[in-house]
Amino acid sequence: MTRRRRPSSRPALQVARRSRPAPYSRAEILARWSGCAYCDGAAEELDHVVPLARGGRDVAANVVAACRDCNASKYTHTLACWAATGGIPPCVCDS
Repeated sequence: MTRRRRPSSRPALQVARRSRPAPYSRAEILARWSGCAYCDGAAEELDHVVPLARGGRDVAANVVAACRDCNASKYTHTLACWAATGGIPPCVCDS
């Protein structure tokens, strides 16, 4: 036997879902920047200006072209923190 459920007097809650960000093309990002966004060297990689680990979004507006050295030294630091130390650890943001 199955039990019948009473109709709820409360309206059903609607859960808002986040829409997915528009996809971006690696080739378009690299073409938009003529070189590394940080040092004007040859860009080989993409870097999130506000790192994903710090709440940044994976959208084209948050992605720039970067050389390997700049991308590796920036790691998960914010741009302001990374620039304040000249890309040389220790960083003042404690990460």
